[in-house]
Amino acid sequence: MSIDFTCQKCEASFELDTQDLIEGTEKLVCPHCDAKAPANLSEDFVAALTEIRAQIAALSKKFAVSMTLESEDLEDELEDEDEDESEEDDDDELDFDEDEDVEDDEDYDEDEDDER
Repeated sequence: MSIDFTCQKCEASFELDTQDLIEGTEKLVCPHCDAKAPANLSEDFVAALTEIRAQIAALSKKFAVSMTLESEDLEDELEDEDEDESEEDDDDELDFDEDEDVEDDEDYDEDEDDER
């Protein structure tokens, strides 16, 4: 399995084999201008590749898998997720305020018992 990259710095395209990335024999570096991915991103990317490869291998018993990921599509999805999370945070704040009046109910029952 190979992955096509386009360098954001020099706009050159290059291809890397996933097995080479996973084994560490290839690094995520543009062969044209030597632009490098930060180490933490490269490590996370290799970990994700390893996991997706294992999952595809498991699925291959029932399904043939072919996929295409475009980074532009993923950026749009990440923006949508950020908007959804901020809406959920607003909802959580409203839910917290709804429970404030609950403790007053018990006081009224105790007063009625005292009068009898």
